[in-house]
Amino acid sequence: MAVIVLSPADLVNVQSRWDDLLRHSTTLEARLFLSPEWVLTWWRHLGQGQPLFLVVIEKMQWLAMAPLFVAPSPLFPFARLVRFIGNGNADYGDFLVRRGCEGTAVAIWQWLFDHRDLWDVIALHELPQSSVALQALRFMTLPDWVRVQVDDGEPCHRIPLSTDASTNGQSWRERATKALQQQLRRRERQIARTFQARFGCVTDEGELPTVLAQLFALHRLRWGRLGQTGVFLSGRVRRFHAEFARLALRRGWLRLHWLTLNGVPAAIYYAFHCDGYAGFYTCGFHPAFSRYSVGKVLLAKVIDEAERDGAMMFDFMRGDESYKAEFSTIVTRNRHLFVWQADNLRSRAAARLHRLTTRLALWVKTCAQR
Repeated sequence: MAVIVLSPADLVNVQSRWDDLLRHSTTLEARLFLSPEWVLTWWRHLGQGQPLFLVVIEKMQWLAMAPLFVAPSPLFPFARLVRFIGNGNADYGDFLVRRGCEGTAVAIWQWLFDHRDLWDVIALHELPQSSVALQALRFMTLPDWVRVQVDDGEPCHRIPLSTDASTNGQSWRERATKALQQQLRRRERQIARTFQARFGCVTDEGELPTVLAQLFALHRLRWGRLGQTGVFLSGRVRRFHAEFARLALRRGWLRLHWLTLNGVPAAIYYAFHCDGYAGFYTCGFHPAFSRYSVGKVLLAKVIDEAERDGAMMFDFMRGDESYKAEFSTIVTRNRHLFVWQADNLRSRAAARLHRLTTRLALWVKTCAQR
């Protein structure tokens, strides 16, 4: 077993091995964000610094992979920071590990410790509670100079969609709060009476640019009324999502749902379904139709389709907005992992600064969601 370092150019030529590892990996939540489509596209549009694709390989088979990069800290430029590729845009991050080979994640950590001259702080954000990267680190005997801190991140809401004993054989609608069930029935009747309503989902690349442009506009309109920018402010971010959405559509993952009322775009959900795990990344809806709860009405349709398509879980991803609890979600919490070098003053200072900044950003977002 060996750890090798690959470049983005190398990875283009071995994508079949990456896909094989993805299909047989332990991760569910982070699978979409660890796909070659997400990782390589993000790096082309938004990547900075030195890519660090670490692959654990044995007999030509990939056992584990960590899509990382090293770059100067944006807060403390003299310090070098290791983060996940996709940092800041991905709702989950983790090591990608073949099922049954979870122990190989230790080799990735050992490589990073053996090459401590490359970094001052390792800051891995948005680790799910079941993170293999975090579990591997906890079971290692760490070098004396290594310090580790795990901090709570954002809550993540999700709905089990299987109609088995775990859900008492009920559909998600039957498990939603009575208030939400009544609201959805009332709003659906009002919309049907008042408008010529059309629901749809993008299936053709030709219509994708138009619906994405509408999503960007509705998202900006929605968050602008709240005094916030939303996630599509940057042109580079919009171009990244335009390319990724096209690739995800080709893979059969994209679920870009839309609702028009009298021909006017009222709501759009940017959602995905990947290997039985569904969820939505973000959305936009027109404030002029807010009295009809168009966001919830379309979201219910999105979850309905995920359930019909055989998804086992629907993930609302990061954020603790109050409406999510109405869907009778279960709640987990992401983690932020910081690793630094106790015998290095620059490393200690940078780690402290990044931890404080991460906590402050979480506090600000939590206040905005209340």
